[in-house]
Amino acid sequence: SCQVNNGGCDSNAGCSHDASTNVVVCSCKNGYVNSGTDSLIKCTDACQVNNGGCDSNATCSHDASTNGVVCSCKNGFVNTGCGTTVKCTGTISNLVCFT
Repeated sequence: SCQVNNGGCDSNAGCSHDASTNVVVCSCKNGYVNSGTDSLIKCTDACQVNNGGCDSNATCSHDASTNGVVCSCKNGFVNTGCGTTVKCTGTISNLVCFT
C-alpha cells in the first residue's frame, strides 16, 4: 500500500496502486529520472544524469513551479535551437525554424 513508507518507493517518486494486478507502481517525480532498474526505481535529480539532456554548453536547472528541467546557455553561448530545443553555439547563424 502507498500509505505506508510511500509503498517502498524512492522518496522522489510517486506511489500508485494498480488495482488490476494489486502491485505498487513507483514513478519518478518531475525533475527526476530513474537511474535504477525497472524493478528497483531509484530517482535521481535529472540534472545529475547526462546534464539533464541539456546541450554540453548549457547549464541544467529546475523550473521553480514545475521542477521540470530548464536548459540555459552558458556565458558566451547563444541558443540557436528551435522550439523547446536548446542548442548552444558560440555564434549566431542564419537560423530558420520550421514548425
